[in-house]
Amino acid sequence: MNLRNLVEELGRRLNTPLALDGGGLARIIVDQSLPVDFELDEPHGLLLVYSVIGILPAGAARERFFERLLSGNLFGAQMAPCSPAFDPERNEMLLWFSLGESAHIEGAVDALEKLVALAETWRNELTQVHVGGDTVAAGEPAAYEPPAAFNAFMRA
Repeated sequence: MNLRNLVEELGRRLNTPLALDGGGLARIIVDQSLPVDFELDEPHGLLLVYSVIGILPAGAARERFFERLLSGNLFGAQMAPCSPAFDPERNEMLLWFSLGESAHIEGAVDALEKLVALAETWRNELTQVHVGGDTVAAGEPAAYEPPAAFNAFMRA
């Protein structure tokens, strides 16, 4: 199925208007608080679907969060078909998956439902990160410098 048509069909299945714009981007907001973005990667024939979990804290809380997140992704045990990703320019954690031209709508719906459930879970984890008994707010900036030559996708 054409990826633009797949996005539109996802919208119909979710009873929400959903279509990629001229730049190949779309967004839905789940439960009035969780943005899920769709980005067409035409050169590779992929639709990237992702949700930002949040901004990472600094110090030991950051390390513990990464440890839990990556442990949950060991061989995709708890996260498949989604994968965690880190955007160093924005200091943000994301969960994402991709769909190709051969994707079926049922698999796309299942993957989207899994992404939403995991994003909600890991957003909560991120807000509950503790350092020595003190909660570190998810929005607290981390001591991180992104690489100067960082080259990423558009990220709506």
